[in-house]
Amino acid sequence: LGIVVIFKYSKKTKPDDVLGAPEENYAAYSLPLTNVKFLIAAIIIIFTAMKLVQVANSLAHLTGWGTTFMGTIMLAIITSLPELVTALAAIRIKAYDLAVGIVLGANILNMTIPFFSDIFYDGPPILSVVSPQHIISALIAIILTSIAIASIVYKPKKSVFSLGIAAWLIFLVYFLGIFLIFKIGIKI
Repeated sequence: LGIVVIFKYSKKTKPDDVLGAPEENYAAYSLPLTNVKFLIAAIIIIFTAMKLVQVANSLAHLTGWGTTFMGTIMLAIITSLPELVTALAAIRIKAYDLAVGIVLGANILNMTIPFFSDIFYDGPPILSVVSPQHIISALIAIILTSIAIASIVYKPKKSVFSLGIAAWLIFLVYFLGIFLIFKIGIKI
């Protein structure tokens, strides 16, 4: 439903990212070569992600930080680095809608992972067997998304040290949330 709403809204508005890089910047690229490079990068990401989970699980047990903290914070940061880089690249070419779309689109896709995981997981539904600490993670995600939505709807013009109020709120809520998850993960 959310994807349908986004699609219908985006058809009605003129995207800012149309003003991005001119078409001639892509003359040296071919579709088949670009597809092969994309596929190779995707395969590398898949195999390194599987190894990363094993390492993070070991670190969680060795440090005593807990798997909830390790998954919610450490793995999330590491696996979101490609999104960060692509969003920054989009901002660099003034494709602001593309940059925000990367972040919000990844959020939408990530929220479907429990559904697809349940298809391949032999046991009870995954969300029924995870730590209740994930309630805090989910609440933080809801608050952060709500701040982003409010900023998109109301478009505040005020800034503090060249950053919008919403950016500061997101920063503050995120780091307070990390601290709370960490403290609960090590049993305060």
